[in-house]
Amino acid sequence: MRIILGAEEGPTSRAYRRRVVAMAAVGLLAVMMGILAQFAQAGSAPTGGTSPGDTPTAPVESHLRRDAMPAAAYATPFVRPASPLATTDPMAVGRADAPVVMVEYADFLCGYCARFARDTGPEIVSRYVDAGVVRVEFRNFPIRGTGSDDLARAAWAAAQQGRFWEFHNSVYQAGVYAPAADNTALGYARAAGVPDLDRFTADMASPEARQAVDQSVAEGVAAGAEMTPTFFVNGKKLVGALPSQTFFDEIDTAAHEARAAQHPVRGLGQMFP
Repeated sequence: MRIILGAEEGPTSRAYRRRVVAMAAVGLLAVMMGILAQFAQAGSAPTGGTSPGDTPTAPVESHLRRDAMPAAAYATPFVRPASPLATTDPMAVGRADAPVVMVEYADFLCGYCARFARDTGPEIVSRYVDAGVVRVEFRNFPIRGTGSDDLARAAWAAAQQGRFWEFHNSVYQAGVYAPAADNTALGYARAAGVPDLDRFTADMASPEARQAVDQSVAEGVAAGAEMTPTFFVNGKKLVGALPSQTFFDEIDTAAHEARAAQHPVRGLGQMFP
């Protein structure tokens, strides 16, 4: 295990490597198919122009949320995407129109993730989330093997009944860093007040849970997350359980930039045409 500045890189389990390689292969295949489709369409197009029924192949769009991308990946100012996820994500807290979005990629068996959850996270909520300045969006990024996967799927299952953050707190407050069995996940769900435990168990074992976790990992890898915890504050990447003041400074800067982008200062040429 590699530890860098308050972050953990979990052991590269065979299952994790297979999942990342498989997702990368699927993504590469999709891009290649899109390119081949465009070449095929270009080669079969009539020389006299296209008929009203001919439409170009739609470009392949990444499912990666823009606010989860590193700042270097785009040059235009940060813009909050108008996505249904922005208002319906049960693993997020804060106003959907908050000027600052902090995306967190974390593992429930990561000690530094637990430190952030117990120390800095509540401060960010009381100082910024409650004030409508920040929205925190949690992303599962299990990198420590089967126990991590189990808890990631359990967290997703708890979210289906609106108890994600309670589950999140029950796990991190317990300070557990060893692989957990299903009955332990069930215990956390019970402590979190998940109302229907039978549904929780079924949801945790469902293909939808695994698909959701796999997609979260794929997005994290594409965004540049390599270890936990990794954060993106309006696109700027931060790694590790950094001092609280570091997060405060980054949030303050991001909020200032967001306000400036929304209300730019008018130049003299605009004021006096």
